Amino acid sequence: MQPSAQWIVDDLWAAREAQTLITGTELGVFTLIANGHTTADGVAAQLGAPVRGVRRLLDALVGIGYLTKDGGRYGLEPLSERYLVQGGEGYVGDMVYEMKLLWTSWGRLAEVIRSGEPVQPWDEEETGRRLFPQLVAALFPMSLNSAKAAVAALPDTRDTPIVSVLDVAAGSAVWSIPFAQADPRVRVTAVDYAEITPITRRYTARHGVAGQYTHVEGNLREVELGDGVHDLAILGYIVQTEGPKWGQRLIERCFHALRPGGQLLIADMIPNDARTGPSAPLVYALEMVLHTTEGDVFTFAEYRQWLTEAGFGRVERIDIPAPWPLVLATKPAAL
Repeated sequence: MQPSAQWIVDDLWAAREAQTLITGTELGVFTLIANGHTTADGVAAQLGAPVRGVRRLLDALVGIGYLTKDGGRYGLEPLSERYLVQGGEGYVGDMVYEMKLLWTSWGRLAEVIRSGEPVQPWDEEETGRRLFPQLVAALFPMSLNSAKAAVAALPDTRDTPIVSVLDVAAGSAVWSIPFAQADPRVRVTAVDYAEITPITRRYTARHGVAGQYTHVEGNLREVELGDGVHDLAILGYIVQTEGPKWGQRLIERCFHALRPGGQLLIADMIPNDARTGPSAPLVYALEMVLHTTEGDVFTFAEYRQWLTEAGFGRVERIDIPAPWPLVLATKPAAL
């Protein structure tokens, strides 16, 4: 089969399709259609916008597979009905704000690669305190189903139940909320910047577990994580931002924070050991180049080495319904 330039065209065109989806979600057109405004005139009237652009937006959303069209009436594809209607249980539309926040940075990728200097480095405290409050809410929908799957997928090999959970760089608490919901005895210590705590409180309250949380505020590189007091520690999408030096140090600190037999759960985008796929972690590594000074994505082999060096015994891949696995490490019961 001869190579075709169409592959290149499709990849370049994908940015336009992404912006179409972002705009449709931001304007709430899926929710408007779900509420009975099924014509371009009706949607335009609700938005207070000229119908010309609205009609072309709706047609484009038909073209890329998010809407249906029958004559002059628009409907929702099952995917849109499930995930893009505000108020629905599966709504993930807030993810578009993560794309909007980072969109212009990607236009500077060549400049950043040439200079080696990131834009808005997340791992610098001033930027983290300013930017993370905007990002964590947008990232919640992406991780919630994976976090629920993690609770179900954890091997039932513990001698004692998980009662004390340490959620490091907790953000919206998306990785610990399902553990708190699964067992009312669970108490979670959420560690993050003071600017993030109101967001953590809002999401834990929304999911009915706020009373199970204690908040520790500060820079996660400096705050005390405890010594031998937790059953489970969670590092949700933070090692990749911290990079190899601080990431390994964080793993070591979590080891000391765990009781004998305690476990560390790591959620990150993980490429295969050869770094040839899947595509999402490899592309996300460029996000780390754009927004951190040392961040990267790390392979399971790298995690296994760091965890073993920190003192953990068993290190496992936990496969869940997501593009990449979780990493679970267990502290020896007797040291």
